[in-house]
Amino acid sequence: MEKKMLKIGDTVKFLDGLYEDEEGARYKVLEVNGDRAIIEFICHLPIPPQSTAKVDELELIKKAD
Repeated sequence: MEKKMLKIGDTVKFLDGLYEDEEGARYKVLEVNGDRAIIEFICHLPIPPQSTAKVDELELIKKAD
């Protein structure tokens, strides 16, 4: 299996079909620690929600500039 190489600032989403309530949601990677990442929901809230996710459950949408 190919290892995913996520970096800080990458835009990701959860794999299709994994979590129905997450469809269409996009996240920015804040930190990568082994097989887990801290992600921040991309939204217009003053304090965007953050959470921890397994790297294997994420799909890269756009690489950080």
